[in-house]
Amino acid sequence: MSPATARSAALAAVLACAPAMPTTRLYRLQPPAPTACAATPRGSLRVRDMQVASAYDDPRIAYRESAYQLRRYEYHQWAAPPGELVSDALRDGYAASGCFARVGRDHDAPADAELHGRVLALEEVDVTRTQWSAHLRIELDLRDARTHRRLWSHEYDLSRPLQPRSPDGLAAATSAALREVVDASASALATATSAASAAARDDGHPGALP
Repeated sequence: MSPATARSAALAAVLACAPAMPTTRLYRLQPPAPTACAATPRGSLRVRDMQVASAYDDPRIAYRESAYQLRRYEYHQWAAPPGELVSDALRDGYAASGCFARVGRDHDAPADAELHGRVLALEEVDVTRTQWSAHLRIELDLRDARTHRRLWSHEYDLSRPLQPRSPDGLAAATSAALREVVDASASALATATSAASAAARDDGHPGALP
């Protein structure tokens, strides 16, 4: 056997014995269908990309075992940047609510109001050795798309138990929390968006017609 062949065989043997790299698993948010809106849908809403607090602006899923130490799962990650993931879930939730004539994410699409916001926490919290929760804290800020005047704002801080303790469980519990945010805010957002549409028409602007 030539020296080159011997080196290749040795390298192959080493690689065969090396442990396999863990598979990176990706998780998305899929909120359950929200409560249907009773009011007639008026006005169109644009959901902008949520800003994210720097501690959570990372695709690796965050967890903590104390109030001070934040850790990350290296091989369990969100399927998209957290701000984009939350924004898409909110867009889908508000669209499914039936409270709006149209809900979109495209920056160049006409809209009566824009929803901005900031994700302040998106994490698994290990409360005890047998008790875990999903923690979502988010600020929402609705602006008139034409004048940029603030129409409405609110902060939501929700913790929901994990069953089971797993990244799948975290994604499911966070999705359920986002559904609660949509249910709690859709009516107020729709009222403010409809008022912005009416104000635009009164000022001689056509508004964002569907």
